[in-house]
Amino acid sequence: MKVRLIGAGAVGVVVAAKLNDVSDFALIAKGERKEKYDRGIFLNGRKIDFRVMSPDEADKADLLIVAVKNFQLEDVLDDIAPFVGDGTSLMSLLNGIDAERILSDRFGPDRVLYSFITDLSSNHSGVETVCFSNGGTIIFGEKDNSVSTRVHEISRLFEKAGQRFAVPADIMHEKWWKFMLNTCYNTLSAILDADYAAMCDNTSFVRAVRLVAKEVQTVARAEGISITQDDIEEMIRRVGALTDHGKTSMLQDVQASRETENRYFAGSVARLGKKHGIATPFVDFSSILLEARRHVVEKY
Repeated sequence: MKVRLIGAGAVGVVVAAKLNDVSDFALIAKGERKEKYDRGIFLNGRKIDFRVMSPDEADKADLLIVAVKNFQLEDVLDDIAPFVGDGTSLMSLLNGIDAERILSDRFGPDRVLYSFITDLSSNHSGVETVCFSNGGTIIFGEKDNSVSTRVHEISRLFEKAGQRFAVPADIMHEKWWKFMLNTCYNTLSAILDADYAAMCDNTSFVRAVRLVAKEVQTVARAEGISITQDDIEEMIRRVGALTDHGKTSMLQDVQASRETENRYFAGSVARLGKKHGIATPFVDFSSILLEARRHVVEKY
């Protein structure tokens, strides 16, 4: 299978390393980024020499994986367009609930799988990534939950690569579950400067998580998605099981004075809350605190 991936960060490079040896694989990059990648990318101290292709060198991919940040997605659409042909499937590993809509608007909904990655703990800086978990789990499927030929083919690819994955019965429910997790844990960890070890046994932190999760649950219900109390408790259990010193992507962004995905997590909940006339005071407050924290880090 011809696989192309854009976004060699904390998520992308971990997935890329697994697919590199079992497929016709290449990273997509251009300019200075391509030159940097050509010199080598490091995962857990090991140099990996990926093939790197610019848009000018593009061929048509069977599977194109997008692993950039949400605020970068619009900017890379032109870069990935030359790799998209009639038989290309697009898979986004972005957090949040907007990426599939954006990709569908540009390339057509029939090309887009619904997907995300979970259970991944990794820290990234420059061309070096340290992964504390075994590559995370990619959750994916068709929007209508049918088990199509391409779902079977990609499943076989992931099995061959040793990439953990699951094809759920209800992909939209699973995407909203991960969206809830990101809105709770990314935002609060970045405010409090807490890695997974600091969060795992912090009862006050978990109380704050439940307050934010309840507002996500209410907004999800208005959007036709049922998030149950069991879903909330499973989220808390899963994140609580991560006892290493890995950091959420948003905490890493704040510490590095990079732009965050705040508007795609808490911001999306607030926007949908206003759409449905639902108050989201805890989400709004956490979003404001995160921006305050980010500006303090940038200034001092």
